[in-house]
Amino acid sequence: MADIVILALILLYSVFVIRGIMRKKKRGGAGCSCGGNCTGCSGCSASAIDSLIRKAVEEKQNG
Repeated sequence: MADIVILALILLYSVFVIRGIMRKKKRGGAGCSCGGNCTGCSGCSASAIDSLIRKAVEEKQNG
């Protein structure tokens, strides 16, 4: 009986960890799933792409 409980806990924890990895992968580093390189990415919204372009232009003008 205790073996079944331990195996169930391990299974649930594994699902929890894998789900967290998948969420992080989906979010990416730039708030979208492309991780900052949005060309050809189906996961980025137009507003995310526009904000990345604005930030790049501001950085180029300032420094």
